[in-house]
Amino acid sequence: MSSVSGPDLHECLVAHIAEQTALPPEELLPERTFRELDIDSLALVELIVAIENDTGLDLPPELPGVDRDTTLAEAARVLETLSVTAARAPGEGPGEADAGVPHARG
Repeated sequence: MSSVSGPDLHECLVAHIAEQTALPPEELLPERTFRELDIDSLALVELIVAIENDTGLDLPPELPGVDRDTTLAEAARVLETLSVTAARAPGEGPGEADAGVPHARG
């Protein structure tokens, strides 16, 4: 799992939206919504997958609190929150966080 910072996530988000919409990045202001950018729900899922591929984050197919009426700033905050949460999560599965660490047995 890679650690991705807020500015990096915002840049990644803007870059992918610019690619999807053919709009220049400078037109993708933080207060614009996905609806205003004509990004439908399928394009939103494709955007999430593209961000996963670029960042290594394991994101749910539908980000909690992100829909077509979400602003780009709000979406970036959700991504940052998920990134921080993922960075703090121990291991990928049960016991993996302890793999290779010797434990005292009583």
